[in-house]
Amino acid sequence: MKKSVEKVAIVKCKSYNQKEVDKAIRKLLKLLNFPVNQYKKILIKPNVLGIYDRNQKAITTHPSLIGAVCRELKGEKVIGESSFTDTEKTLKKLMPFKNIIVFEEGRLIKIKDSKAKVLKNFYLPQILKQADLVVNVSKLKTHSLTKMTGAIKNLYGCIPGGMKQVFHKKAQGDKKFSSLLVDIYQNIEPELNIMDAIIAMEGEGPSAGKPKDVGLILASKNAVALDIAAAKIMGFEPKNILTIKEAVNRGLYSGFEIEVAGELKKISNLKFEKPTSEKKNLVRVLLRRLARENPIITDKDKCVKCGLCAGKCPVKAITLKPYPEIDRKKCIRCFCCIEICPQHALRLKETLFRRLVGKIRKKRKRKLRND
Repeated sequence: MKKSVEKVAIVKCKSYNQKEVDKAIRKLLKLLNFPVNQYKKILIKPNVLGIYDRNQKAITTHPSLIGAVCRELKGEKVIGESSFTDTEKTLKKLMPFKNIIVFEEGRLIKIKDSKAKVLKNFYLPQILKQADLVVNVSKLKTHSLTKMTGAIKNLYGCIPGGMKQVFHKKAQGDKKFSSLLVDIYQNIEPELNIMDAIIAMEGEGPSAGKPKDVGLILASKNAVALDIAAAKIMGFEPKNILTIKEAVNRGLYSGFEIEVAGELKKISNLKFEKPTSEKKNLVRVLLRRLARENPIITDKDKCVKCGLCAGKCPVKAITLKPYPEIDRKKCIRCFCCIEICPQHALRLKETLFRRLVGKIRKKRKRKLRND
C-alpha cells in the first residue's frame, strides 16, 4: 500500500510566457523537494494528441512546460510520445525540441503482469525501463469516456501506434477501459507527474471541448494523488473517477485524501462543463439503449471527408458515404472518432428522448423553487 497522503503542489501561472512557466516549474519542484541532480537519463512524456485547427493550447501539453522541465532537471533528456496521428510529424510541429522519440519506431519490451485486470501481456517502449526517471506531463481536460484525462490517462500514449485501437476494442466501456489504464500505470508509475492547467478543456474533451482559463500548474510524485486534485478542480468526486477508484482499490494509493501545498491551500471547484456522457439521469440508467448517445456529424461544412475517423475506429463501425456514417450495432462508444477528428466535426448528441426528460426535470426544479 502506498503512502496514505501524498503532496500535490499547486502554483499559479497565468500564461505560457517561458519565464513565467520556468519560475512556476522551479517552485513546484522545490515544494515537492524533488532532487533535480539525481538522474542520468530522463524520459519526458507530454500529452500530444494530434494537430488541430483550433484549441490546440487546450488540447496539448504546452511546449513551454517541457522546456522548463528540461532546464530544471539535470541529465540526458528525451521526449517520447505516440499520438493518434503521424507521431513524428505531430511532435516536430508541436514540440520544437531535438531530443524526440517516437515510441512506435523504437524497440519494445514485453510486459507480463499477473496482477493486471485486462492487460496480462502487452508491449511498452524499452526507453521507459531504461530511463532513471519518467516525467509524466499531462493536461487538465474532461474526457467523453473516462470523465477526465489526467496523469493516469496520459500514460495511454506510451502504448505504441495502432495497439491503442486494438486495446479500445479489447476493453469496451468506461469501467474496463479504466482498468486497462491502471494496468499500464502500475507498470510505469512515473516518479514525477506535472499537469498543465494554464489553459484547460471542458465539455467534450479531450479534443472537441472548449478552452477554459484556469491559470495553474500542478505537480506530485504520485499520479493518483495528482488526478485526485485535478478531479476536485473540475468538480468531480474523485471516488467517481474510475481510474482513481481502481488505483485505490489495487493499493496503488490509499484513500482519496491529499496534502495540498503551494499557492492554493484549498482546492476550489471551478465548475467545469462536463462531457455529454457524464450528464446522467435515472431514466438513462433504466432505459440505456433508448437513451444511448452516438457520435454524429454536426456540421458537414466542417467535415473534410479525410477518413481519419473511419481509419482509426477499432471496430470499423464508420464508413464514408461521403460523410461518416456510424453503424450503431458495431459502435462500442470508445469515442476515438471524436478524439481524432481535426475539424471537430463529430460530437456526442443527446437523443430527443433525453432532451425531453431534461426539460421535464428543469420544470420540476423551477416548480419546487417557486413553491
